[in-house]
Amino acid sequence: MKPRLAVALLALLLLALPARAVKKDTQLILDEIQRLSESLDKLAAQVAELLKHAAIADEKISAVARSQADLAQSRENTMLSLQYLKEELSGLKDSVGRLNDRLQSIPAAGPPAAAGGGGEPQGNEAAAVQDPSSVYYAAYSDYIKENFDLAIEGFRQFIQSFPDSGLADNSLYWIGECHYAKKKYQEAITTFNELLSRYKDGDKVPAAILKKGYALIEMGRQGEGIVILKELISRFPLSEEASLAGQKIKEFSE
Repeated sequence: MKPRLAVALLALLLLALPARAVKKDTQLILDEIQRLSESLDKLAAQVAELLKHAAIADEKISAVARSQADLAQSRENTMLSLQYLKEELSGLKDSVGRLNDRLQSIPAAGPPAAAGGGGEPQGNEAAAVQDPSSVYYAAYSDYIKENFDLAIEGFRQFIQSFPDSGLADNSLYWIGECHYAKKKYQEAITTFNELLSRYKDGDKVPAAILKKGYALIEMGRQGEGIVILKELISRFPLSEEASLAGQKIKEFSE
C-alpha cells in the first residue's frame, strides 16, 4: 500500500471515532503523520531528481567513452598516413639521388645512336622498368585500394629486386599489414617477426611491435599481446606507437 493512501485511511478511521475520543494525543499523532507524509513527498521528489542526474551523467560517460574510442582510431589512421608521407619523402630522395648519379655518368659528348637500333631498351626505358619507387608505390596503391593479395605480391617483388633499398623493411611491414587487414593474424605475426629479425634498427620496428601485439590480442591471446605492447612502451616510450599501445592496454584494465 502506498504511504499516502495509508495516511488517508488512518485519518478517516480516526475521524470516524466519537468526538470525545479525539483527544490531544490523537491530534498530535495526526499532525506527525501529516509531516511524515510531506517528508515522503519531498524525499520522492529528491530521488526522482537524483535519478535524472544519474541518467545524464551516465550518458556523458558513454559519450566520453565513444569519443576516446574514435580518437584512438583517428590517431592510428593518422599514424599510418604519416608513415606513408615519410616513405614517399624517402622515395623522392632516392629518386633524386639516382637521377644525380645518372647525370654524373653521362659523357660530355658521344656518337649519335644508330637509327633503328636493336632490341635492347633505351637507357631511360630500362630505368623506368627497374625504378624502385615505381614498384614500391604500385604495391602501396594496391594496399590503399584493399587489393591485398596484389599488394603482397608487389611488395615481395620489391624486396626481391631491391633487397638493399631503404624501403625494403617498409615493404615487409606493409605485407604484415595486408595479412592483418585480411584477419590472417598468424601470417601477420610471422611477417612482423621477420621484419624485427632482419631490420632490427629500421624505422618500422615500433610499428611492427605494435601491430604484432594487436594481432595477438585479436587471436584471443590478450596476455601475450599486452606483454608485447608493454615491451614497445619500454623500448620506445616517446613514440606515437607507444601512446597507442598504452591506450590499448588501458582498455583491458578498465
